[in-house]
Amino acid sequence: MPGFKKEDIQLQLDGDTLTIQAQRHSEHEEQEKKGKYVCCERSYGAYSRSFDVSGIRAEGITASYDSGVLTLKLPKKTVEVSSSRQISID
Repeated sequence: MPGFKKEDIQLQLDGDTLTIQAQRHSEHEEQEKKGKYVCCERSYGAYSRSFDVSGIRAEGITASYDSGVLTLKLPKKTVEVSSSRQISID
């Protein structure tokens, strides 16, 4: 997510849906020394993406952001293997 600050990124877990949202606002103003013109630029960018995390342990999710790279660690749920057993007939 290059161009976004860490403070601009929001992660939200709602049930089995993980949503990543980010918004960027930028303003730049330049004036000539003699005051003959003004150049003003504004830019806006928004990003949103949702993922199904039904097979993930929600309490184990961690996130880090470094140099424009958002890293999420999503540990899988442990699958319980059903055990088989012999049933005796009375």
